[in-house]
Amino acid sequence: MAEKFITRPAKFEKLIDILTEQGPFETKQAAMTFAAAVGWRFARKREPRGKGGNEIRWNVVETSNDDAFIHALALAESDAIEILGRDRAENDDNPIRVFEEYATAGLQYVQDKCVDAPGDLLDNLLKLIAEVNTSPVAPPPGLEGLTPEALDFLAG
Repeated sequence: MAEKFITRPAKFEKLIDILTEQGPFETKQAAMTFAAAVGWRFARKREPRGKGGNEIRWNVVETSNDDAFIHALALAESDAIEILGRDRAENDDNPIRVFEEYATAGLQYVQDKCVDAPGDLLDNLLKLIAEVNTSPVAPPPGLEGLTPEALDFLAG
């Protein structure tokens, strides 16, 4: 089996460097994971990653247990367990591509809202995180009738 890689978008290599050198992330892989979550939450769309930059080996992702996030993101995107299967066609969506595309969208969002915006990078990142914590989230399908308190209780 060929080794798998996550490709960082070349367009955002400088931003990823800023997020790891001046920001709160210890690794480029952690910055990419954060960006994918931001892309899912705020951009709600996937963007082609464009020309690829450097790569992150899949075993690094597995070691930090971020592979679970990547698979969960792919499942949330497709609503079909088949996205995780080995028997899907090569040109079909796969978890790594879904992750890379949401990370690209998230990196653009972070660039616009945290780096290019006035103020300190860390303060802007904290505002972004606070926005996630305070903005209402639509309940998952089938749970529309539950109150926010009930959803919080169920979430643990």
